[in-house]
Amino acid sequence: MSSVYPSQYQLAQLTAHLVALLERRRAAFDVWDEKAEATLLEAAREALDEAGKQFKELADDQPYWSRTTEALLEVALPRYLRLAKEQHALEKRGYGAWRAGDLISRATYAAIGLLAGFIILRTAVPDWLEPLPLALFIGGPLLPDAQALFAKRRYSKQLVRLVDDMKAEAVDRRAYQPLGIDEGAAGQAEAVPPRKDVDSTRG
Repeated sequence: MSSVYPSQYQLAQLTAHLVALLERRRAAFDVWDEKAEATLLEAAREALDEAGKQFKELADDQPYWSRTTEALLEVALPRYLRLAKEQHALEKRGYGAWRAGDLISRATYAAIGLLAGFIILRTAVPDWLEPLPLALFIGGPLLPDAQALFAKRRYSKQLVRLVDDMKAEAVDRRAYQPLGIDEGAAGQAEAVPPRKDVDSTRG
């Protein structure tokens, strides 16, 4: 069952809000360590506290908000931090490009293209191989940029998938229940199957 509360107070939208906030903060860290993670978690908790105050002005439904924040702190944020740590390390390695894609590496790619072109001109090779040196000469220096673009797109998709998964998490945790229902009694009613009428089995 989906929540009747505005989207900004639902689990998926709150996850997207926190991810966007922490991504902006993450860019300021040169080194990823325990202190960086603690700073990000503190920023997330502050944002949740502020959202909680606004939600309280809208509705007096502490069980709903407790379930929502629990899912954010126990599921969404740990998963985000794992993804962000991997991405941060990849960024510091220049996305895995040779020599981190510096000027020397780009010039080397272009030089390899020229060398390959010279060899092909002096050697009998199939016609379909002739454009390859030119492609390497032109596209080689752009290889580090292509690697970075691929890694960034993959990371963006992982973050989008995280937000989408939290929609299912909200359903699993029953992120909304109508007010006035005793959650403990409701849980017991679901856990205990209805008893058969004993008297009806007697002749």
